[in-house]
Amino acid sequence: MVQSVRAPSLSQQAYTELRRDLVRGVFEPGTKLMISELQNRYELGAMPLREALNRLSAEQIVEKTDQRGFFVPALNYEDFFHIQNARIVIESAALRETVANRTTDWEDRMVVCMHRLERAGPSGDAGDMDFIFSEAWAENHRRFHTTLISGCSNTRLLSFAANLFEQSARYRMRRRKISSLRPPARAQLVEEHAVILDAALAGDAETAVDRLVDHYRYSLEIVSGRKVRFSEDKTRFVLLDPETPP
Repeated sequence: MVQSVRAPSLSQQAYTELRRDLVRGVFEPGTKLMISELQNRYELGAMPLREALNRLSAEQIVEKTDQRGFFVPALNYEDFFHIQNARIVIESAALRETVANRTTDWEDRMVVCMHRLERAGPSGDAGDMDFIFSEAWAENHRRFHTTLISGCSNTRLLSFAANLFEQSARYRMRRRKISSLRPPARAQLVEEHAVILDAALAGDAETAVDRLVDHYRYSLEIVSGRKVRFSEDKTRFVLLDPETPP
């Protein structure tokens, strides 16, 4: 007996479509998200849209202000600085454990992830907008980073890592927009992941961690326009001009 595929609820549909457009930067930072305007845009009712906005607010993808409604958050580079610092602490620990306990199955899955990421990666001339809005890149990029640390046994760490990955989504899109105009930088995105994988597959956890940190540092520098270095104790990024806030 063939079972029918259950259609997503209107609330889930509203969440998916709103989140996609927020991450893509369709709405300008600071924009007030008016329910009536969203109804016209997405052809959905007020209730599922409000439920979606509350869910996105809980994920800190939109801002909810008492008596004023929902707003698109500004790109706060200090916040991105803190996100990236948290990610290197959490994911470095998770990656070290994963490499130490790597299995043939994990290695096979990582090779597939890299292959799919390469196929979805940057190509074409400068200004190619397909890369910016590519669902294939976004999904395969998420899968690469999730699988990379999946051998960690600490489910709390993995949960924190997943949450921070979501928190950095708008900043990743910003990097992709900037990189789309600079073809060498676009190709670099694929290479950054390849060198992480090469070290991990070789069982070199420290080099894999170093390349992961480099990857996050490049994103931070490109998005913020600021130069940073890794601290001597290898626990955080430090601004090269610390007298000025990020």
